[in-house]
Amino acid sequence: MQPDSTRVEGYFQRTAVDFDSLYEKKNPVQHWMNRLLRRAIYERVRLTVGETEGLKNFEVLDVGCGSGRNSVIFAQAGARRVLGIDFAPNMIELARNYSANAPGGERCEFVTGDFFEQNFDRRFEMVVALGVFDYIREPDRLLRRMMELSTGKVLGSFPGVSPVRAPLRKLRYSLRNCPVYFYTRARIAEVCHRAGLSDYRIVPCTSAGYMLIGNIGARAIKQMANS
Repeated sequence: MQPDSTRVEGYFQRTAVDFDSLYEKKNPVQHWMNRLLRRAIYERVRLTVGETEGLKNFEVLDVGCGSGRNSVIFAQAGARRVLGIDFAPNMIELARNYSANAPGGERCEFVTGDFFEQNFDRRFEMVVALGVFDYIREPDRLLRRMMELSTGKVLGSFPGVSPVRAPLRKLRYSLRNCPVYFYTRARIAEVCHRAGLSDYRIVPCTSAGYMLIGNIGARAIKQMANS
């Protein structure tokens, strides 16, 4: 595990419950505030679900699944199976507890592990990483690994560079010993080039960043299998 990964794991182990509370609807005022101030969290899910239209009998790999909220949404959108992976055990415990009582949760499975080192027994029609590239020092390595495991699409969210929000977030995370990275559209295109992804779109995800929507063709799958 890389040094950054150790710091990120520690951060999400400590903050698992607080992170999960962003999705909680029991407090209407808090939920409304989260929807208003953290719109990108919900918009990236909406964009991802939109990419499932027309898919049948598909499986999703949810990288950095956290507390499993998005995994359940992907199951509810029609996925016949969703596998969520996260290296923070506290997150996986929350995910299993949440999915046990949520419609569609029976089609979700969660494992604790390092995405780069985990052995998977299959590829997936969709490989999704929402809120993950924020903390990765080598984003092209992550994207390449996602491509290796996809037979259809790769989707990832990227926080954008902003003159106010980015510095404040960087300071807030550094005080808690967690790295965070930000991206321009050109930087995301560079990541795609380095990873070998040629068929993709970069679309705005509110004012907070971008969504990468990539297509993995049969030729690309063959090339990766032979590399």
